[in-house]
Amino acid sequence: MMPAASRSLQLNSLRAFYFCNFGAIGALFPFLPLLLAARGLDGVEIAWVMVLTPLCNLLVPPLWGAVADTWHVRLWLLRATAVGGAAAVLLLLPAHDLWHIALAIGLMSFFRAPTTSLVDATVYHASGGGHAAFSQVRVWGSIGFGIFALLLGWLQRELLPMLLIGVTGALFLASAAATAPLAAAARQREPRVVALALQILRRPAVLLFLAGTALYYFGHSTYDVYFGLHAQKLGLSNAFIGSAWALGVGVEVAVMLLAPRFIERVSSRRLLVACAAVAATRWGLLAWTAVPWAVLAIQSLHGVTYGLWYLSLVKHVQDIAGERLRSTLQSVATAALGLGQVGGYLVGGQIFEHLGGAALYRGAALAALGALLCYAASALSTGAQRK
Repeated sequence: MMPAASRSLQLNSLRAFYFCNFGAIGALFPFLPLLLAARGLDGVEIAWVMVLTPLCNLLVPPLWGAVADTWHVRLWLLRATAVGGAAAVLLLLPAHDLWHIALAIGLMSFFRAPTTSLVDATVYHASGGGHAAFSQVRVWGSIGFGIFALLLGWLQRELLPMLLIGVTGALFLASAAATAPLAAAARQREPRVVALALQILRRPAVLLFLAGTALYYFGHSTYDVYFGLHAQKLGLSNAFIGSAWALGVGVEVAVMLLAPRFIERVSSRRLLVACAAVAATRWGLLAWTAVPWAVLAIQSLHGVTYGLWYLSLVKHVQDIAGERLRSTLQSVATAALGLGQVGGYLVGGQIFEHLGGAALYRGAALAALGALLCYAASALSTGAQRK
């Protein structure tokens, strides 16, 4: 049993990691499509560059997760992702043509892809598997993202690439430094990690859950990458875009702070279904309106469509995984999310370029409805199996 003081120190270190690492994403990601457009890339080229991130999310995390659980090197891999991300993002400074930009984004995505599943599993291990404790630590990632998205939005009356890239690199390095108080586990080989994971992944309820996650993020990824461009097409400023991201993340933070009051008592399956219903509503409303105050108001749903959804997703996976497979199964869920991102980025880029933002978000609403059906079918399959 870990002493309370030691556990508190570890969780505080992980809070700092989330704040800095996700703050780095907040500093760069909302403005990255604008940066790429400013360097001469069109909508389709931006889609192909941005799709490198979900491709890495699809292919990289399962490998890193299996290695982390098999050899008990989760913490060392987590540090490597932060240092590698910092080095890769600096390659964007001299990159102005498509291939050099793609190289920089590809390397950054390679290191960033396994970060979320590794740190989520690390928090569950450090907290003894508590869902409430996880939400109290994970919220600092959202806080960091929101603060730096807002700060960088207001600092840039016009796009400042050196500022974006410099702040992002520094925050990645700070997140690596934040892990210094954490003690790495003794290296030893854990048998049958992959075999046990494959046994779980063959269950129909799990396959339906993963399919729902892919569809859900097919819709949500169109927000991640095209919201800034959509808002720009509506005539809205960089300050508005940064404020809109910050508002959404602010509500997300509030939801995560409230989550410990109910997350242990409510079924993750029911929460996933509810979040998919809210997501379909959100994207439908965004497709319908071009009024600035309405676009801003719709951002309040982000607390449910990302904050509560992500907590429910991680809770669902960690309940299935147990201590031996925390990184492995969390990385598989990340890969399913990445599969949805690949579709959302590529198909979304074509829709946005040729049909516009309204058509794009109507498609996102349909994808969320598909996720709702998959999550509901997964819940029914689990209930039938238990009976």
